[in-house]
Amino acid sequence: MLGLQSISSSDLGSALTGHGIITVDESALGQIEAGADRVLEEVGIRFEDDPEKTLDLWREHGGIIKGDRVFLEGSRLRQIIRGSAPQSFVLRGRNPDRDTGIGAGQPAAIAPIYGAPNVLLPNGRRAAGSLEIYRRLVSMAHAAPAISNTGHMICVLNDVAEADRPMEMALAHLTLSDKPFMGTIASPEAAEQVIDAVSMAVGREPKAGECELLHLINATPPLTYKENPLKCLRAIAQRRQACMVTSYMMMGATSPVTGAGTLIQGYAEVLAGLALAQLWSPGAPVVMGLFGIPFDMRSMLPCYGDPASHLVQIYAVQLARRLGVPVRGEGGVTSAKMDDGQAGSEGARATAASLLSGADFILHGAGWLEQGRSVSIGKFKREAKAIAESCGFGTDQSALPLPFDPRLEADLRRRLRG
Repeated sequence: MLGLQSISSSDLGSALTGHGIITVDESALGQIEAGADRVLEEVGIRFEDDPEKTLDLWREHGGIIKGDRVFLEGSRLRQIIRGSAPQSFVLRGRNPDRDTGIGAGQPAAIAPIYGAPNVLLPNGRRAAGSLEIYRRLVSMAHAAPAISNTGHMICVLNDVAEADRPMEMALAHLTLSDKPFMGTIASPEAAEQVIDAVSMAVGREPKAGECELLHLINATPPLTYKENPLKCLRAIAQRRQACMVTSYMMMGATSPVTGAGTLIQGYAEVLAGLALAQLWSPGAPVVMGLFGIPFDMRSMLPCYGDPASHLVQIYAVQLARRLGVPVRGEGGVTSAKMDDGQAGSEGARATAASLLSGADFILHGAGWLEQGRSVSIGKFKREAKAIAESCGFGTDQSALPLPFDPRLEADLRRRLRG
């Protein structure tokens, strides 16, 4: 199995500077790259339901097309990525003082949980996510000094029509915070609508190396990209906004059971997505995400908190460093159903592994519970406070956001109603 070199320090404050303090065997990284190259050449990647665009683009750049499967050369993909993908970029907020650098030695950016349908309230009661709760969570994220990005879909807006959710979430982030946040991938059209709104709210001229939104673009392991992520990737990259191209694998279910096999498969998947973003728009900002969770064959659930995930995280960071792009880390993920000792222990280990390995953007940094099916308000507050204290942010709340232009808010709400 892949081996770790000794860790020289456990100071999270030093790790947060973006350099990390965990290193790995370079020869093992070379083996992972070689294995991924073989997967790309012999098995290929499926790109579903976008033949007129994605498949034609791959054909122009040397891909071998069989149906919706594309066989690619790994070394060529790395050349494309290294040739134009930026090593760092800046996410801009409404308040220029809160602009956040991503990558190349910048401090790690931390965002809260993403995608929880349910909420564990402070009184111990579970509730479906709602717009009212969402606005409360955004305010909490703004107030927390350790959370530099207020995220996206902190909980699902179950009381809002699905078509209206992207703009309602954007309005919550814009009116209750002036920090950067993440964009929607509900559809290419929704992504562009939110990009337009946030660009107007930020109100600054486009600038090379800077953008307003980071979007989560997921592969579907094993070795597949679905139609909507592909179309969102194209639309977002062409608008010069950032894409966090991620392979999120369940080890033994959607990827090999071993850490090495999971790293090989995931690296092949993200190489294809990252290169595709650069082919659509050379120089478009990207973040690489590669994470594996052991899958329990008894419960048929992923085992968040298992140390095997931390090993995958550590190697993922080093693979991204070799590639020359910023890299995602996982925050307080846990399988615990309650905000208890298990939740605290598993979440803290996951966050520490990301910080110590040198991840640039840490998602799920606060609030994750129950395999991501719930956001815990208590855990959110506790984790945000713990990160602030451990990493030298202090415990004072962030200053209140700058006022949001009421005329722009009224205009955006008219568009929402329309």
